[in-house]
Amino acid sequence: MNPVWVVMRSRNDIALVGKTLEGIRKQSMPCRLLVLDNASTDGTRELAAKYADRIVDIPEGAYIPGAVLNRAMEETEGEIVVFLNCDCEPRGDGWLSSLVAGMADETVAACFSRQDPRPDARPLMAKDTLFTFGDGARQARWLHCFSMASSCIRRGVWETMRFSEILKYSEDIDWTWRARAAGYRIVYRPDSAVFHSHNYTLRQLHRRQYGEGYAEAEIFDLPSGRRGFLRYTVLPWGRLVLSDLGWCLAHGAVGAAFASPLTRAVMAAGRRKGFRDALAAMAAGRTAGNSGAGPDGKEGT
Repeated sequence: MNPVWVVMRSRNDIALVGKTLEGIRKQSMPCRLLVLDNASTDGTRELAAKYADRIVDIPEGAYIPGAVLNRAMEETEGEIVVFLNCDCEPRGDGWLSSLVAGMADETVAACFSRQDPRPDARPLMAKDTLFTFGDGARQARWLHCFSMASSCIRRGVWETMRFSEILKYSEDIDWTWRARAAGYRIVYRPDSAVFHSHNYTLRQLHRRQYGEGYAEAEIFDLPSGRRGFLRYTVLPWGRLVLSDLGWCLAHGAVGAAFASPLTRAVMAAGRRKGFRDALAAMAAGRTAGNSGAGPDGKEGT
């Protein structure tokens, strides 16, 4: 059996990429590394090149998420291809083998890992990561959940259904949602874990939520009853604030509890604006496309 390909997209993340690369090297399962670097200027590309079996340069301004993912599939071989963000540090030497094991059934189109907050994660950001991933119990109740940050996909499915090169955000959600509609399963592997979290500013949170709201309108055909200000914005904001209050008090993060209403309001406003802008664009018959941010809200990362 040939080593599985691990694809890492990178851009200016020198503070974290070294730990990611070392984590890949320490895996118990043999692998080969493809790096797609988007015009890094801080030494990320040079460091990654020391570990990579193959490196592809994506020029400045040329990063289109779906197109880069399709390029990665074209540059690799094998039925299962693994994707890992350059700021995702594998936890232990079994990260890769556990992730790939989730693809054993041919009805599975994609599999994704658990993400744990880094030790320096701010309380609300840590809580969001833990609630999104964890044991998977919460995400199982959601309409759909997937993250390309630490994941793998099946080539046979991709060959019949490539990543959208129109969407500029949530292209991974779009692909896995279409795979589910085609009868495939998406599997979560909490035993395959990485450190991955971000201490976003309010501006970054607004921008990220704008992109996710825009993509949500493009990808999911939500009924009109779920598009209104009350159900789409106010109620989710209230549920989050109440949830934050309980979690922060239980973890001694009183300051974060006070910050929650404003933080969640900024997020809700960004998401609603993105959602409404996408609906308006689609109603006008304009070409689909959203915020222009790369994975985790960074341009071309």
